Amino acid sequence: MTDTDWLARLDPAPPVELATAMRNALNEATTPNAEGLLAAAEHALDRVLRTDCETRASALDLLTVDALMTHALEIASRDPNSADDFPEQALRRITSAWQ
Repeated sequence: MTDTDWLARLDPAPPVELATAMRNALNEATTPNAEGLLAAAEHALDRVLRTDCETRASALDLLTVDALMTHALEIASRDPNSADDFPEQALRRITSAWQ
């Protein structure tokens, strides 16, 4: 399943602008899984933090990070092969961007 297929199946569907931003963030991931979404969220957050992220113009970028993280955690919770501590690992990885 490609990222476009995965995004098309989300229910409820994200707004068009958010879906486009998520698709752009996932441009290198062909099969969205928890790890791929987390990596995309990390990359997107790093990009946001290197800019003036305190302006309203960063809202969509921050929402994209949030959506990617949310879906990564959701997918991991349903995957029996996912590490039990995936939420803790994800939190450590995403917060390391501020250090």
